[in-house]
Amino acid sequence: MKHIAIITGVVILLLGAQGCKNWLDELPINTVTEDLAWQTGSDAEGALAAAFSIFRRALSGLTKDDTPSTTRNGSWGDYYFWGDSRSGDWITPNNDGDWQAGFENRLIQRTQLEPMTNWRLYYRTIEQCNLILENVPDITTNFAEDRKAELLAEARFLRAMAHFYAARIWGDIPINLTARNVAPLGREPLADVMRMVVEEADAVIPVLPWMYPYPTRKASTSRGTKGAALAMKAHALMWLTDYQGASDALQRIISDGPFALAPISGFRDLFDRGETDEMIFQMYYNKGLGEFSDYYGHILTYYLTNPYTDRGNLSLAVPRSRILEIFHHYAQDGSDRRVSEFFESIDFSVSNSEIRPVFTDPLQNGEREIMFAKFRKPKDRSYQQMDGPVPIFRYADVLLLKAEADARLNRIDEALTNLNLVRERAGIPRYTRNEQLPLIEEILDERNRELIGEFHRVYDLVRLGRLHEFNPFISERDEREGAGFFPVSDEAFANNPNMTQTYYWQFNQ
Repeated sequence: MKHIAIITGVVILLLGAQGCKNWLDELPINTVTEDLAWQTGSDAEGALAAAFSIFRRALSGLTKDDTPSTTRNGSWGDYYFWGDSRSGDWITPNNDGDWQAGFENRLIQRTQLEPMTNWRLYYRTIEQCNLILENVPDITTNFAEDRKAELLAEARFLRAMAHFYAARIWGDIPINLTARNVAPLGREPLADVMRMVVEEADAVIPVLPWMYPYPTRKASTSRGTKGAALAMKAHALMWLTDYQGASDALQRIISDGPFALAPISGFRDLFDRGETDEMIFQMYYNKGLGEFSDYYGHILTYYLTNPYTDRGNLSLAVPRSRILEIFHHYAQDGSDRRVSEFFESIDFSVSNSEIRPVFTDPLQNGEREIMFAKFRKPKDRSYQQMDGPVPIFRYADVLLLKAEADARLNRIDEALTNLNLVRERAGIPRYTRNEQLPLIEEILDERNRELIGEFHRVYDLVRLGRLHEFNPFISERDEREGAGFFPVSDEAFANNPNMTQTYYWQFNQ
């Protein structure tokens, strides 16, 4: 995880006034544009593109350009993988000390991990959205009123999304709904943040479209849409234990949205190209726009080795024994078709100077050297050749979250229906037990199987106060004191008497 330099586009191409150009063909804007002219519809479109660009950077993590004092170089895809890593499922086969420290929740002791505690880019996203919401209403030149309303709704959605994502990482966080705010903001309770997210979603859902008129699915689902806002609202309501509200929001996606499960044969379109009806909201990273690093390439290439990248061994993996526990139907009779889509065994006996072959048996490599291959790229051993989506919300997530909400409401039949849609796609037997508690556990297990490596597992466990059950380095008391959340960076305390540290991290430096 060393010697990474992020390359980012610096040329600004503003979008068409009506927002009909493909954002994924535009160079990203990587700084808050406080000096923007704010005169035309194109200015507004460019400012919104900037906000989404900053949010993509926020999810991938800070670089040395962002925090010059850091001891590491580049970005590691912090808030993607860290949504999985502390679940107890992952190992570092090459014994990388940084990853191991993360698994063990040593997020302050390991100084290379300190940039992960910094929420700066989330609040830059929020500030950019606030500037849009302050300035765009006055723009009248080349800007249709219906598109203006839609754009303002997108900005409110993204502002809420940045708060939502940050709250899952840090728990209590500041709420900032004012442009150019200079007042020292303290942390608000997580529940208040989630209620704000729900309120913002309710305000924009009537305005946002299900899809934008783009020729590609990846372009439309990389924007703020009705489906994305409904999914965000439902997730926030699950944190608030408002299971009826979550179920209702998810049902709207199922009943009214243009989404469907992709077939197993379409998983490469889903995970490598983001071009299926299953994708609801994604962050699409484009190498043509400089959204890669010269060490890892796409943010997900740290899962991969030769033949996909020129790395000779694995930094991150799920051990064979744990794969067989998670995908127990595969262990029993080989029936879970996801295993061969999510994992590959590589012939490590072949020199790293050659293209290594992939074995037919995905679990052939033994306990510690099975490659997590859910997200792939051409087998060219290059880090710089990976375009690709990072799913935030997809339809299988919606079905399983709806199943969980309904099971907690003791609506067993409804829960079984949506659970079994995902299981049938995977080729495993339908679940038929109708006892509430076992059903809830099975749904959570199915979320782990289906969404593994997509940064949901730890957030699910923290939401339920159950991370300590799966991570041996976190006790039940630790979790009650906030160990499931990230510590707050020292930077947040500068000139801010209202900032406080999470209780657990006050005593675990």
